[in-house]
This record gives sequence, C-alpha cells and structure tokens, in this order.
Amino acid sequence: MIVWESFQHPCETFLSNMKVSANRRTGDKVQFTSWKSLSDPSVGSFSSSLNVVNVPEVFVWNETRPYWRSGPWNGKIFIGIPKMKPVYLNGFRLGGDGEVWGNKKDEQIIRWTIQQSECDVYGLCGEFGICNSQRSPLCSCLRGFEPMDKEEWNRQNWTSGCVRTTPVQCGRMRNGGESGKEDGFLKFKMVKLPDFAEWSIAEEDQCRTQCLKNCS
Repeated sequence: MIVWESFQHPCETFLSNMKVSANRRTGDKVQFTSWKSLSDPSVGSFSSSLNVVNVPEVFVWNETRPYWRSGPWNGKIFIGIPKMKPVYLNGFRLGGDGEVWGNKKDEQIIRWTIQQSECDVYGLCGEFGICNSQRSPLCSCLRGFEPMDKEEWNRQNWTSGCVRTTPVQCGRMRNGGESGKEDGFLKFKMVKLPDFAEWSIAEEDQCRTQCLKNCS
C-alpha cells in the first residue's frame, strides 16, 4: 500500500508523466505551490491546480484569490492559452474524473502559466469588462454596458466593472414592464469564456433559444 507519493504532493515543478488530478466529489486535488523566494523553499503565496467545477481548467491562485486561468478545456486545448496547439493534444489528455496527464511536451505547461500580459490577470477589468492588451486604456465595457464608477474608470481602476445601459427584455417581461426589442447575442473572438461556462450538446440555434429562456 502506498502511504505517500511525491507526484501527489508536488512543490513548484511539473515533471514528466506527472498526473494532475482533481476529484469533483471530494475536492481533493494535486496542487503546485511556489517558493517564498529563490533561496527559501517554504510555501509561497502562489499555487496552481486543476479546477473542475463545470468545465476543467487550470487556475493560478494568489493566496485564496484567482490570479490567472487557462480558459476551459475544449477536448483538445485550454482555449485561453494562445500558443497551445491541438496537434497531438500538445502532450496532454483529459482522463476520467477530470484528470490531466503530461506526456512528451509536459514542460510547456510551466511556460504557459507565466503571465503574458496585464490582460492575463484574473478579473482586471471587472464584471462585463473586456481587456485588450493592444489598446490604451486596456479595459473597455462590452457593447451595451457602461462603467459602474466612471471616476474610478478614468483613473484606470477598473475593478468595479460595467453595468447594463438598458435592461434585457427577459427581465422587463418578468417584471411586467413594457415590451421592447427582442434580446439577442453578440459573437466575440479571442476572449476567454467565463469560468462558470457549461458544456452543451445543443446546436447554435438551440443554444440561443435555451439561453433566452434563462434570464440569468
């Protein structure tokens, strides 16, 4: 019987053939932890693990706060990692109960978890904000939204996020208000799905209909 195994209790290094697992039922997971400094190997502020609440994705945490995430796993890649290619799954495969295994290219996960731009910081632009590292300022509100606190926004403090300029039709109908234009959707590219995203086998038109029936 194995009492303790180093692969199940890693520190800051991802090794070849290491299994990064997370148990959806018990919450147990393999977690990487940073050193306090180059000369102090005691546990630092940052950690990384697989999150499988809805769709599996990798998170980096600063203490208890999310700092970075990979974007959801789409069956071939983590969609928020631009350099990850679907060819041969980049050395990774998703197993049962949310397990990710490293193979020939496992060392690349170390490079990917390094912040690439300010936009990789979790929640930099707040709710309903969108970050573009090619623009200045970095943050803007999604179409149909405006800054919740314009003074903070002008000081480039975007954490308060954005709010709708017009309530959605679904909410109006539920509250007995006047009818207006039908709700719709905008298609975005090169953005991460929210971390509460869920899988659906529905086609695009079916998915649109299902979403319009859910005011949240």
